[in-house]
Amino acid sequence: MPRAFVADPPCAMCGRPSSHVELVAPGAKPADWQRWPPQRRDAYDTARQRHGDQQWWLLFSGVVAGNGHGQPVDLAQATRIASAFAEPYRYTLVRTAGFYDDAGFCGPCDAPYCQQHWNVSSSGYGTCPRGHGKSLDALSWPDDL
Repeated sequence: MPRAFVADPPCAMCGRPSSHVELVAPGAKPADWQRWPPQRRDAYDTARQRHGDQQWWLLFSGVVAGNGHGQPVDLAQATRIASAFAEPYRYTLVRTAGFYDDAGFCGPCDAPYCQQHWNVSSSGYGTCPRGHGKSLDALSWPDDL
């Protein structure tokens, strides 16, 4: 069974979050709900109601993009994502979550980097501080082209 959680893997260079991953349990609110402005709360509630409040919900902000007010995830996805973000964070586990940008992790470095430390081009392709490259935007070209 998955567990609700918040993960903000710290950038290996500066300690700021490389991404924000939050798995919200059915019927629950996000962890920092009380700090959200009313407009954001309303948009979130509308999105949840449209998909049904009795399912798992994923909030994601990556290096380049995110999923806005979130998206529904089924039990299998929720379980996989929760397992992928067990601490200590490791690229081999985080990669199993299936995020297009691996939550800011560089595979060869086995480390996450924030937006400031990924050198991202206008096409969404980025290089880490050690020069390893990858696509960081879901709409960019795949790495292997």
